[in-house]
Amino acid sequence: MVRNDDRPGMIAHVAGVLSEASINIDDMHLGRSERGEAALQVIATDRTVPPDVQGAIRKGDGIVSVHAVG
Repeated sequence: MVRNDDRPGMIAHVAGVLSEASINIDDMHLGRSERGEAALQVIATDRTVPPDVQGAIRKGDGIVSVHAVG
């Protein structure tokens, strides 16, 4: 799960980091609060996202939090 600012480029950042790590997105759901506030990406991947990849996602400008579940 990724919480981020609601602005262009956030999905591209997360997808790009996962792609560089050869991690495939199996499913993705998006949500947001009122325009200009926080947004949420809930992403299912084909394998566990390692801590270093989670860290690379966190480094993106506008990323608020990253949490791996299960």
